[in-house]
Amino acid sequence: MRTPPRKGLGGPVARDRPSPFHEHRHRWLIPDWATRIRPPRDAREWGYTGLGLLVAVLAVWLLLRQALAHPLIALAVLAGVWWLVDRWYRARWAHEKVRRERLAALSWTIGELDGMTWLNFEVAVRDLMRRDGIAAEHVGKTGDFSGDVIGLDPVLGENWMVQVKHYGPRTKVTSEDVQKVAGAAWPIYQAKLTLVVTTNTYTRDARKFAAKAGMHLIDRESLIDWAARGIHLYEVLGIGARPQRSVS
Repeated sequence: MRTPPRKGLGGPVARDRPSPFHEHRHRWLIPDWATRIRPPRDAREWGYTGLGLLVAVLAVWLLLRQALAHPLIALAVLAGVWWLVDRWYRARWAHEKVRRERLAALSWTIGELDGMTWLNFEVAVRDLMRRDGIAAEHVGKTGDFSGDVIGLDPVLGENWMVQVKHYGPRTKVTSEDVQKVAGAAWPIYQAKLTLVVTTNTYTRDARKFAAKAGMHLIDRESLIDWAARGIHLYEVLGIGARPQRSVS
């Protein structure tokens, strides 16, 4: 049974989600590199794939021959491989347990985020940052100089300035929007870490400027990872160290 929504500015903004999240309960077992594998798209890629498979089969055949010829060495190697796999599994499971704690503490589906008012969405972003250990405050108002959420990051030792864009499917965040954040971050908020979060996506020029300025962007797909899958902000952005505490 679902727990009732927790109230925020303007109405329901969050609810508890059971752990594990059923849509991704086994995804943690898949190595990150495996998720980037795609099927061959042309004759050349098929050729390389076939050659790779042939080399892999030959390597396995040679290993089996050596194992049969030297069984004691093979057992020692197998024990070492087993130990490494066990270490990898335990590390993955420890990380997954932390993710599930974050997910149970606070999460939203993308549909719930779409249905929020712009104000509730700003508060939701603040709460997601707090969930991930950042001392965030909502400051969005008229004359906020593009700052909707600010916060001190105790792990990275810097301040965040966040601009939040609750846009529909036809509205993209432009380069001008991103430039305003870059221009106000340090003079107004003394923030070296800048982030723009949107429910849609960004124009090409916006992404180019953000990359040159060292800014961070969260688009719709990244927002699903952050809010609905319980992935920590650092992992979503690909920065910093992974903290051990899930909720401050």
